[in-house]
Parts: sequence; C-alpha cells; structure tokens
Amino acid sequence: MSDLKNMGMIVETDVLVIGGGVAGLWSSIKAREFVNRVTIVDKGPKDWGGQASLSGGGMVGVIPEDSVQKSLEDFVYYYDGLCDQELMEMILANSYKRMQDLERLGYEFICDEQGRLKGVPQRALDHVKCYIGQPFGKGGKSMVGVLVKEADRLGVQRLGRIVVTDILKHQDSVCGAVGFNSRNGQFYIFKARAVILAVGNVGWKISYGHNTCAGDSVDIGLRAGAEISNCEFARLWLVPRYFSWEGQTYLLPLGARLVNAKGESFMDKYSPVFGGNTDPIFIARALCIETLKGNAPFYMDCSGMSAESVEMMTPKGRDWMEINYLKLRDMGMDLFRDKTEWMIHLRWTVMGIHADLEGRTRVPGLFVCGRARSTDPTPYSGGLSLCLCAVTGNRTGEAAGKFADSQKQLPIDSAGVKSLKDRLSAHLSREGITPVEVLREVREAVFPYYVCALKTKRNLQKALAKIQEIRAELIPRMAARDPHYLMKLIEVGGIALFTELFLRASLMRTESRAGHFREDYPDRDNENWLSWVIVGQREHEIAFRTEQLPIARYKIKPTRYYTDNFRFPRVEHLLP
Repeated sequence: MSDLKNMGMIVETDVLVIGGGVAGLWSSIKAREFVNRVTIVDKGPKDWGGQASLSGGGMVGVIPEDSVQKSLEDFVYYYDGLCDQELMEMILANSYKRMQDLERLGYEFICDEQGRLKGVPQRALDHVKCYIGQPFGKGGKSMVGVLVKEADRLGVQRLGRIVVTDILKHQDSVCGAVGFNSRNGQFYIFKARAVILAVGNVGWKISYGHNTCAGDSVDIGLRAGAEISNCEFARLWLVPRYFSWEGQTYLLPLGARLVNAKGESFMDKYSPVFGGNTDPIFIARALCIETLKGNAPFYMDCSGMSAESVEMMTPKGRDWMEINYLKLRDMGMDLFRDKTEWMIHLRWTVMGIHADLEGRTRVPGLFVCGRARSTDPTPYSGGLSLCLCAVTGNRTGEAAGKFADSQKQLPIDSAGVKSLKDRLSAHLSREGITPVEVLREVREAVFPYYVCALKTKRNLQKALAKIQEIRAELIPRMAARDPHYLMKLIEVGGIALFTELFLRASLMRTESRAGHFREDYPDRDNENWLSWVIVGQREHEIAFRTEQLPIARYKIKPTRYYTDNFRFPRVEHLLP
C-alpha cells in the first residue's frame, strides 16, 4: 500500500463505474442497493451526463397496452435476423418500468390531451414507438438531471475530468483501475471489487455533439481480456449541413420529405413501401447512389407536416438544439418553412463488449452496460439508446452490486501500476506529432463513402493497409504537451484500433445484412452468416472468430427481413 500511495491518489470503492452518462447513472443507482460505496468516474465534467445531455430525451418503450412479443418480432425483422433475442426481449420487457422510474424521479414525457403517453412510430415498424421527453430539445438534459439528483441522494461518489486508461487485475479477476486527471495530471488508482464499463459509443469524434465517443470501451476492454462484437457495423446518419440537429427520427414519420436536387422524393425509387420513413442507414446508401448519378445535393422539406407536429418538434429550453435551430433561422433558413440542405454523417460504429444479459464479460468482476456493450447491427429505432441504457444499466448495476458484495478486495500489483504510470508519463516527456494530425489521417482513410457505406474488398483492403501503417508508424510517434492532450492521444490510439477492427470485420462478413453493405456481396447469406463476428486479444495478437446465433433456442425464427423492402442498383462499376 505504501508504494501505491507514493504513485498517486487512491480511491477505494466497492463498485467502480466508468462513464457518467445515463447508463452509468442507472447502474450506480442500482448498485447502491447492494453495496455502500459506488463511484462514478467520467472524463468529462462530472454533471454533464454524456451523450444523453445532447439528445432529445426520446425513449423506446412497450407500454401496457402494447405487446413485448410483437415488438420483439419487429426488431428481429428490422435487424435481418441478426438479433440477440434474449437481450432485446429483456430490454423491451423492462422499458416501461424504467419509464415509470423516471417519472417518479420527476422526468416528464409528452402526453396527449387525455394524459396518455404520446408515441411516435418508428421506421415503418408496426409495434415500435418512441416516447419523447419534454420539452423537446432539452429532454435528454432533464433526464440526466433527475438521475444525477437521485445518485447524489444515495451517496454515489462522482468524479469528473478523470480519464481511465487501464483495468487492473489480480490473476484473471478485476481488482480496480488506473487513470489521470486531464486538467492537472494527477494519477489515480482505484481499488474496486467490481468495475462497470459504461462509456458510450465507439466513434471518430465527428462533431461537437459526439467529440467524446472515442472507442474507450474497445481499447480498455480488449486489453483487459474482454471480447468485442458487431465491429463491422457503423452508423451513418443524416444531419443539416450547417448545424447538427436531433430531428430526422421524428420529422420523416410526421410528414417531412427528403428530396434530391431535382425535388424528387428519391427514396420512393429504392423503397416504394417505406419511401423516406426508414432507417438513416438505408437513406444514406441511397444518397451515395444518387450522388454517383449526379443528383446531389439533398434537402429536408417539412412543408407537409401539420401545425401540431411542427409545434411539438420545435426545440425549446434554450439548450443546444434550440440554439442551433435559431442559428439556422438567423442565417435565413427556417427548418420547418424552407427546404434545408442535409448530408451524410459517419457517426460511430455499434461495436461493443460481448456480454451476457446481466452485463457480465468473460473477465470476472468486469461488467458492461449501455452503448459500451454490443446490442444491435446498426439499424436504429429513435429512442432505443436511452431505453437500452436505462434497462441494461439497471440490470448490470444489480449484478455488479451483488458480485461486489460477495467478494473481498483483491490485492493490486504496485509494480504493474508503476509500469502503467510510466507509460503515460513517457508521452509527456518527448517531442512528437500531435493526436489531431493522426486522427485526420484515420478519418481520411475510413470516411470515403466507398469505404464506410458502399463497401468492396478492394477499397476495404486499401483503407486497412493505410490504418495499419498509421498504427505502426504514426501512433508510436504521438506526444502530448499537457494532460489534456494526453487524453486526446489515448483517444486517438483507441480510434485507430477500432477502425482496424471495423475494416477487418467488414472484409470478413462476405454478405450484405442490416447496416452492412458489400457492393461485391449484395445478398444475404443465412447459411454462413447468421452469426456474430467476435474479436479478442491473445497476447499481442487480435483474433477473430464467428459465433452462430442460437436460433434453435430463440422464440422467433427469422422469416422476414427488413432489407427485402429495398431495391438498390449495383454501382460497383461507378466506385473509385
């Protein structure tokens, strides 16, 4: 212990939660029922609440008059059969309970004049609805607020500006973690009997709204011995060209149209059944094809929306969404009156840590919840993230709390901690290239539409060779001038790692399914690919394997596939 004290600040806790967003807050609140000491650490400000603070606060839910079974059938169909049915059923079955919990804590959902919850149908699915928090544009921040208040009431310790870099293990089991303060460089050693990873999505830091999504779960999890799945699936989104806005999930079902430069509702050509009322991943694919045909740019036309829908969807609350909406208006663009230009945005991958229903990984004492775990193959129902963060956070918090309550604190190897601290310090004591220079190289390799959207073996291999060169030659040369940039350096290392996993898994899956499109393998292959691609680390090597879905055990046998509603022409001959 004396050696550890000389190395940094020691924090002793029963359950350590890495990530202070909605999933982390839910898990900490639940874990507190079973142990006395629960600590949340977040690399952002301690009260900010992660990505949820920048969301509209909408949440998928199955209310009492609806059917969990029917909703599950919709998701199996929506995911082209590649659905963890037991996990999804657990999420849907508990969604309304979590909505009720939120209401008891003071959160409000939009209701109609009779006081009934007002759901917005999602992605032309018959039984999936998103219930919007109010006021729209500030609902996510309000949700974070009530959860923070409850965590504080329960005595959860919350620490901000701390970047966790490594999980500590005694033999094969978790015993804590280490990290540093991104402001003053203070080194932290966390002693814990259970650790929950709840750090959010795995992304390329693509905008101010997603600048913290940097692959922390993959980087930390792989080195700790966990496995990763869904690496080949990345989320393409649609956003206004000038200011980001949370809206397409609701605009298109409520009467808005997405049109090309000719004024055509072009999605009618690719899906006469759905038109534009579908998942952004399919619209993004159509945008790429339309661009190749010379039909760009693209516009959102909200003139077909009712006055009631416009009022409901107008951002309120003087938060980021309203600020952006007003900025657009000040520039002469009224989102609801005028056609505004929209474009494709590569947001993040949906890869995450492989875990059971309780969030247990294959590493004893290491748990995962929310978007840090693997949940879906890209097609996204608006509000699903806040739903799955609430349900898996609650479920995992209980499992981790019970585990910690049954365990003794394992010893921490001071020599191992010193080695980890020295590795961090080395980046601060040398000259080198900046993290942003390396991040720019990574983005240039993976962002082209013919790599991330319309995939082919040739272009994936070219991008992979570039990323492997970056990881071999540029990543080791990065340096940081202070603790803030040390955080950026660590993030970029994780981004380069998961980008390689994305490209390798995309090459491995030789079919098209859900959000994964291979122009050279345009058809589904149920015989060989109704399987997960699982990634693990053996010594210093990354190993890939496949794991078939247990269809014989599942309630629903896939017979319907969402992608059968689309007819995309072959465009491989038009690609670079």
